[in-house]
Amino acid sequence: MIVENKLILVGVITAAKGIKGEAVIKSFTEKKADLINLKLVDNQGTQIKLKFVRNNNKEELICRVNNHQTRNEIETLRGTQLFCLRVDLPKLDQDEFYATDLKDKVVVDKKLKHIGFVRNILNYGAGDLIELEFNNGQKELFAFSAKNFPEIKDEYMIFIPPIIAK
Repeated sequence: MIVENKLILVGVITAAKGIKGEAVIKSFTEKKADLINLKLVDNQGTQIKLKFVRNNNKEELICRVNNHQTRNEIETLRGTQLFCLRVDLPKLDQDEFYATDLKDKVVVDKKLKHIGFVRNILNYGAGDLIELEFNNGQKELFAFSAKNFPEIKDEYMIFIPPIIAK
């Protein structure tokens, strides 16, 4: 079940840049610049408005933030997490998912027997990994693929364990 008014972490202010009060923003959106078009708030609910200035060489965004005009003002924002409402995120194709929608989802086997929950979605650069917590408390990582997870519904996702050759 998707909660439309849920806050979703979409970026973070990582540093100040230059003397004109620009901020370095790490975007967690698929297309980094999409962050600029979202209605953003911090964890206190304060609205954050970004004005795009340029990209840096680390694929981060350089932005002006609200009415902050000096480096010192931006330094006080370092570490500020940027959130948007789930309802404000772009609609996805049928075979696409937001990580936040998969967290805590019930996992079942092909006979629809409950076997655990999705605890996290990770990506270390080679593709998405699903961290499953099985009913016995054991946690394990699996590639997020149609072979391992052939069906994803609102209520559950089916898991087919990979066959390991001996």
